[in-house]
Amino acid sequence: MLAGPLAVNAQEQAPTTSDVARLSDEEVRRLLLERLIEEQAEDRAAPFNPARTAFAVQQELGRAQARAAEIGASLPALAALPGEAWRRMMHGRSGGDVAMLVAVLALALAAGVAADRWLARRLAVFVPEPPPLEHPPVGTRASAGLVLLVIELARLATFVIAASLVFFLLGSEDGRDRTAFVFYLGAAAIVKLVAAGARAYLAPRHPGARIPSYEDHEARLVYNATLRTTAFGAFGFFTCALIATLGLSGDAHTLLLMIVGTLTTVLLTQAMWEARETMGRDIARERDDPGRVRRTVAAIWPNLLVALVPLIWLGLVGAALIGLQPLFGAALWTVLLLVLLPSVDAALWRQTRIDAHLDRPARAAGMRVARLGLVVLAFLSLAAAWRIDLWSFASDNIGAGAANALMQILVTLFVAYGAWQVVSIWADRTIAAEDRRRAEEMGDEALEMGEAGGVGHSRLRTLLPLLKRAAQIALGVMVVMIALSAMGVDTGPLLAGAGVVGLAIGFGSQALVRDVVSGFFFLIEDAFRLGEYIDMGEAKGTVEEISVRSLKLRHHRGALNTVPFGAVDIIKNYSRDWAILKFRVRVPFDTDLNMVRKLLKQTGQRMLEIEEIKEDFIQPFKAQGAVDVDDHGFIVQTKFMSKPGRQWTIRRYAFQALQEAFEENGIPWARPQIRVRVDGIEAEGPEARPETRQAAQAAGAAGFVADAPAAE
Repeated sequence: MLAGPLAVNAQEQAPTTSDVARLSDEEVRRLLLERLIEEQAEDRAAPFNPARTAFAVQQELGRAQARAAEIGASLPALAALPGEAWRRMMHGRSGGDVAMLVAVLALALAAGVAADRWLARRLAVFVPEPPPLEHPPVGTRASAGLVLLVIELARLATFVIAASLVFFLLGSEDGRDRTAFVFYLGAAAIVKLVAAGARAYLAPRHPGARIPSYEDHEARLVYNATLRTTAFGAFGFFTCALIATLGLSGDAHTLLLMIVGTLTTVLLTQAMWEARETMGRDIARERDDPGRVRRTVAAIWPNLLVALVPLIWLGLVGAALIGLQPLFGAALWTVLLLVLLPSVDAALWRQTRIDAHLDRPARAAGMRVARLGLVVLAFLSLAAAWRIDLWSFASDNIGAGAANALMQILVTLFVAYGAWQVVSIWADRTIAAEDRRRAEEMGDEALEMGEAGGVGHSRLRTLLPLLKRAAQIALGVMVVMIALSAMGVDTGPLLAGAGVVGLAIGFGSQALVRDVVSGFFFLIEDAFRLGEYIDMGEAKGTVEEISVRSLKLRHHRGALNTVPFGAVDIIKNYSRDWAILKFRVRVPFDTDLNMVRKLLKQTGQRMLEIEEIKEDFIQPFKAQGAVDVDDHGFIVQTKFMSKPGRQWTIRRYAFQALQEAFEENGIPWARPQIRVRVDGIEAEGPEARPETRQAAQAAGAAGFVADAPAAE
């Protein structure tokens, strides 16, 4: 508002020096800010020019090369830098002052170590014992490592506080001494902190508490390499910082920083090179049967890290050479995440497989969600470390679309993945519970098939696989539509087009539509369930699988029939409510039928007392009387009503009970017989002629009964 009149006047004529002089400081800042905003808008509106970009890159490379030459020219001064730093450190001191400084420093360190040991003894009772299992759950190992890390941090704080109190109470008040003490105490604290984290994660002495899948010698190798690199880098960079506080911060100091950083990078790269096979085996152990993708990552990732660490250091050096502020902390955090993320993900992946094998779907799903959340947290932490403000980037005109779309897609994927896991776990748990219930009720008969099959599953068990699949498809479609909408795609025409295409497919594939619609109504009417034995005319068998358009029937002789729902006219279900089984008993003509009827009734009553089958009867076993006659005897029909699928077991018991009852009461079973009349045989006694007896014996051996009347 204050700059408004000046802007109006500027459109009419150029402002003079006196006009600018009359502006206040607030008005000048406002004008400069508006000008900067206009220039940025012009730069964004300018079309992309490869030549301009190449020229800018060439300029930056020229600046970096010139700056590198300046720093390299300070190499002679670098040799004198330690001596000059020592001279400034000892300026104005006597021999006694130096001895006193060394004594106080040693006493402070001794006090810190003593306090650390004292607290360690006090906290020894809280140190968790290594898990007794050979491969304990990752949660148990992580909790033990966390407790150990807290104890180590408490010891570290005690060490720092005790050493600082002794030094600042007994030491001199010279700022140089205190600065040196703080710097080197900080370096020692960093080394102890890294050592504590490495001990909690690698557990070199306790394999049961180790998070990664390392052998003992591999864990010790990685642990020692980590401490070696950390100690050199911490003390090296803090020494450079101390030299800078003494006023030696020129090109020679910058060259010293580059040398220390390069040596630290070499040590870190060497450690990763030596541990590359170990890291690869941790990502994909062969005994865990990893997939092709995990094997590929295990083969590439460690070698990629070996090459990436020097590249990150070169990027930091390049940023410093062109005048940018190098983000050393972000680079260090990036390397740490790139090393730990695959290892932690591998540990969670192995725990997921164990939980799935032990039939713990909720824990397995929790591990999968934790892996996804770990990746999201790593991404956000890297953005924060490199000072990338995602929200402000999203508010920028250029990055608004990409950032908003990315955030919406990530949130949608995370929520959809969680919903997917919830649906899958609930459905799988319910299916497993229904299967266990049916197995407990049916026992071994749950797997037995007869010509009329056994009892089927519940309706919920039948519909759950279809409902689970439908929910997962709906989630997938929703994620795709939300992702397309986030990227700026108008989903309205897509939905309309999909409807038109679906309608066209419906008209063109009427058989498919008929199958789907018929199956829907069959399932709504509960015409059949999984495990039931049904007859559809040309195909019959046990329902083994139900899909959207067809079902699969397993014939009792093993054949698998796939029947589209549209081809089904009539369904005979042999596994619903109850089953009646009839079978026939043949007795000789001279048998007392009333006695047989009473005997069968008594047998049925005794069968009701058999523990294994008494609960399966709906109507007891009984005789229906003689229903037919043939050449060999009377045919007596029996029947009983039972629960579906149990009739076959009852029939076995019925056969055994009838055999015992007939034998106890002297009732023979009617057998097919053929009576042969041999003329000339008067009697079958000792006085019969030999040839006649031989003929009769031969007839009897062939299964015939000789009927020999008096000879003429």
